[in-house]
Amino acid sequence: MAKEPIISRMSIGGHPIHPMLIHFPVAFLLGLVGADLAYLYTTDPFWIRVGLWLSGLGSFGGWLAGLAGFIDLVFVQRIRNLLIAWIHALLAVMTLALASFNWALRFYDESGFDFWYLYISLLTAALIAVTSMLGGQLVYGHGVGVHSEP
Repeated sequence: MAKEPIISRMSIGGHPIHPMLIHFPVAFLLGLVGADLAYLYTTDPFWIRVGLWLSGLGSFGGWLAGLAGFIDLVFVQRIRNLLIAWIHALLAVMTLALASFNWALRFYDESGFDFWYLYISLLTAALIAVTSMLGGQLVYGHGVGVHSEP
């Protein structure tokens, strides 16, 4: 017998907002690794600007998506009772703090590019992979945010 789905409080027409918002920040922050590598390969300053925008938009969008997820975590008891939901949230906050730090370093750096940017981007990408896997487990394993029509 299948488990009863866990309905999201932050949803529009039964569609949870957190999964709708998270795709672009994930794509931006993963694309940041490519932009950093492209700069190292070409030394074209264009990639420095791309990296600044990808890190900024990825961080801002991630915090926005995280807010929707946080509201579900706090206000939906069945989500709050899942240990994996807390681990997912903790790793997401760590990931976004690291991504925001990366953006701040880039924003205030007038010299151009530093290898730390790439290192932080790679660590962020690794954390995104783990956090995304846990988020997928919440949806597919626990039915979080699944809205089934009769």
